[in-house]
Amino acid sequence: MRTVRFNPVPFTLAAALAGTFVSTLALPANAQSGASTPGALALSMPAQPLAQSLNEVARLANLQMSFPAALVAGKTAPAVSGRLSARQAVDRLLAGSGLEATVDGSSVLVRQAAPASAGNRTLPVVEVTESATRSPAPYAGGQVARGGRIGLLGDKDMLDTPFSATQYTAQLIEDQQAQNLGDVLVNDPSVRNTYSRGAGRDEFNIRGFTLFNYDVSFNGLYGISPRNASSLIGVERVEVLRGPNALLNGMAPAGSVGGAINLVPKRADTEPLNRVTLSYVDDGQFGTQVDIGRRFGEDKEWGVRVNALKRSGDTPVDHSSENLGALTLGVDYQGDRVRLEADLGYQDRLTRARSGLLFPPESGTAIGRAPDAKTNFLPEWTYWKAKELSAMVRAEVDVAPGWTAFGAIGAMRYDFRSLQTSWLLQDSDGTIAGRPTRLNEQIDTETAEAGLRSKFDTGALHHEAVVSLSTLNSDQGTRRQNGSFIFSNLYQPASIARPNITTAPGIPKIGETKLRSVALADTISSSDRRIQLTLGARHQQVETAGFDASSGNRTAHYDKSAVTPVAALVVKATDQWSFYGNYIEGLSQGPTAPEGAVNAGEVFPPAKAKQIEFGTKYDFGRFATTFSVYQIERPSSFLDLTTLRFSAGGEQRNRGAEILTQGEAAKGVRLLAGLAYTDGKLVRTEGGLNDGRTAPATPKFQFNVAGEWDASFLPGLTFTARALRTSGQYVDMSNTQRLPGWTRYDLGARYRFITGNVPVTVRAAVENLLDKNYWQSAAREGLTIGAPRTFLVSVSADF
Repeated sequence: MRTVRFNPVPFTLAAALAGTFVSTLALPANAQSGASTPGALALSMPAQPLAQSLNEVARLANLQMSFPAALVAGKTAPAVSGRLSARQAVDRLLAGSGLEATVDGSSVLVRQAAPASAGNRTLPVVEVTESATRSPAPYAGGQVARGGRIGLLGDKDMLDTPFSATQYTAQLIEDQQAQNLGDVLVNDPSVRNTYSRGAGRDEFNIRGFTLFNYDVSFNGLYGISPRNASSLIGVERVEVLRGPNALLNGMAPAGSVGGAINLVPKRADTEPLNRVTLSYVDDGQFGTQVDIGRRFGEDKEWGVRVNALKRSGDTPVDHSSENLGALTLGVDYQGDRVRLEADLGYQDRLTRARSGLLFPPESGTAIGRAPDAKTNFLPEWTYWKAKELSAMVRAEVDVAPGWTAFGAIGAMRYDFRSLQTSWLLQDSDGTIAGRPTRLNEQIDTETAEAGLRSKFDTGALHHEAVVSLSTLNSDQGTRRQNGSFIFSNLYQPASIARPNITTAPGIPKIGETKLRSVALADTISSSDRRIQLTLGARHQQVETAGFDASSGNRTAHYDKSAVTPVAALVVKATDQWSFYGNYIEGLSQGPTAPEGAVNAGEVFPPAKAKQIEFGTKYDFGRFATTFSVYQIERPSSFLDLTTLRFSAGGEQRNRGAEILTQGEAAKGVRLLAGLAYTDGKLVRTEGGLNDGRTAPATPKFQFNVAGEWDASFLPGLTFTARALRTSGQYVDMSNTQRLPGWTRYDLGARYRFITGNVPVTVRAAVENLLDKNYWQSAAREGLTIGAPRTFLVSVSADF
């Protein structure tokens, strides 16, 4: 049996470089993950009823296979033989049936085929950017910045950015008592979190496409940020870039194409910091966070920032709880010609009774009302426990006037243990069926980049050019064991005894990913910078392999590449008003034609999602507005039932418009607001059966408005309010199942004062003020429920 072997060299190198800043440091080891790839099975199955073949694969692979009997009734599976992974076997059995399989760990759901399903099975890659320790300044009101990192192009002011982007600041994170990344992005009308507060994981929908939390980058590198959810304790800013971005950031680890999210680490400020925060979230979760920062040296060139967090207790959902410990260390050096950064992060999160997915019933079966958000249909013995350790170093050297070399290296270990159940909703009465699974995972990731940035003139034209090389290696091991089927009800959950499920020792290696890319871009501008044209391209190589869990033999191999370009233009009508446009692509791993197709075994190159966008931005001085329109075309694959040829000829097309506002609308009044309109259509589907239908999990309207008012009658007192509106969304591609729209209201206040020369801030908020029960999302072909009314209180003091 081949086990996951953690290569200590990159991790040790990153930690050793960090050690140049810190004399002694010892942390435990733990890392990052990609999609699960089952081991090989020795199969010899004749043509027989599809249900019989699927059940046989589930038995051999220890999978939780869910499918309504009516969905497979009358369908015959082809003969399948040879050594295949469970995923390959299922794909071959379903070839030509009009059905597809959705995989989540050891759970497999068979349902009617969706045109974008292949895009959700894509693999990891790496990426990049430049390093800028001093971030762009906050915009008026302090909730967002007036610019930020735009991947390969480095830091840019909002009016010079030819894309739609927002950078949320540490001030917003603290004032809104954000505990996870989703608590920050709830402010963005273009983004919706699939999971609610306290779920222990994040997953997002941007411009109608899923973005997985493990596609979030940290300081410009993929594979370093926490896989399930980030505690945010060491995060200074959350940068959101809307739309495909392969040239800017490379292919995301899971192939997300709707946007990009980057976490900017905290750095020590010039003034010493000693901050302690005590927090409470009902219905019994208490936390303590310490934030310490110092700068040293004759010119304060050395900085150290340490954050530590301990939080534990019950959540507002019945018999659920979370226990979280986290530690981050950020060290930087700001020299005249050399700039260095080092980051270490550790996170240990145990979430009980919040794990598992709820899959919808077969197409045509109505979905009932949302259950009481406080009532937990997940058994109290289910849990997720994830330990993660990461280290990275980034450096910049000014090698000559106008020329800067940069590089970064990082590593992460992700260690995951769980006992979880994913459920299949059977009917509108709330009947659910599931199969408990014990799942152990370990993923080791190593990533690096190096490049050269230059600024020079050619006649009347100014150039800002950059070339970058990047790499990411990831090894994944998985051990799983299923229990017996169980049944319950969403509205009246059954009391289910904890199953006795054990796994064999060790975690066998089942997959590896190797990603390489080289990128080149140049921003050419006129002498007055009024016109800025960006041109560039990235060559992306994707190599993956699957391994038999027992023998360690390689069972699958993928090795393809693609070139993805960008063309973007900024025209500044005035110093406050700019227009922009772009053509850019996103990448996902391409599919392989299944057995039964006339081109069986054909391997397709990375799939390209293509965006065209136009927009305008206006800065009123203390209030800014962005308006944009866009079209994104994302390919999918299917088997033509007439010709039996498998192709990547399917397509989902999202057209949309967004208006975003930020800043101070008046003295003492801050506003974050926006409206996102998305028209998601299935334009090319198998046999044209669903052409023209609305794409699943794509609400047509999303509206946000969040305001703050500094009370004039009591200095230091601020009142806050927020409203979110999301319109209805379809669950299935046939548009027979629809979730109703929902509206959420939040209220809060904070009071800043000084006592005994100690600045103190007291914050209080209530989310989902009216305690509404609602289906939050249908993303990733699963259903999620909004959080119940939740009270949050915290006290921060700077000693």
